[in-house]
Amino acid sequence: MDFEHLATARHSAVNFEKDFKMTEADFEKIFNLTKTAPSAYNLQFTNYLVVMDDDKKERVRALNYEQYKIHSASAAVIVMGNRQGIEMENAEKIYGPMKMLKMMDEHTYDMTMDLIRGYSEGLKTNNTLVREEIIRNSGLHAMLFMLAAKHYGFDTCPMHIHNVADLKKEFNIPDHLEPIMLITIGKSVDKIRPRGYRKPVGEFVQFNSF
Repeated sequence: MDFEHLATARHSAVNFEKDFKMTEADFEKIFNLTKTAPSAYNLQFTNYLVVMDDDKKERVRALNYEQYKIHSASAAVIVMGNRQGIEMENAEKIYGPMKMLKMMDEHTYDMTMDLIRGYSEGLKTNNTLVREEIIRNSGLHAMLFMLAAKHYGFDTCPMHIHNVADLKKEFNIPDHLEPIMLITIGKSVDKIRPRGYRKPVGEFVQFNSF
């Protein structure tokens, strides 16, 4: 479908077809589109934990107010910001092969590394800034994930994530990964309903000044 149709067709699903199962191949297609999302300096801060196993999905549900949509969804997808994304080792891993393949010359590589080093050191002085950065980048990634899912015929619902410390312990999530949101995914069984009221563009967009 074209993008206009895609954007308007995506709704947050309230309930899912309980017996519909997605496969890892389905997610592979979705994530191959999702990985094109922008990120600061292309450092790719976002990681995902896709919980498809029914018993494990129920453990996610128990930590998130027993919401039925987690039970009926094909998977509960935990979106996480990766604090190691700001580390120079990550930058070298991403940009090193580009230099080796001569997609980037030595001067441009060194200049890029210097910029990222300044960016990284600046963030490390303030934990709040690091958290803001990973949330901002993960939010961009997650939105593209939902659009990619709809492109392939799947429905999603972004959700708050609760009891994060218990969730991390339950699923052995390492300290450098911070759960940001939960996305349920599958086949919606909701009746197609009119989209909720959206403000006219003139109410939320200004040009040049207020």
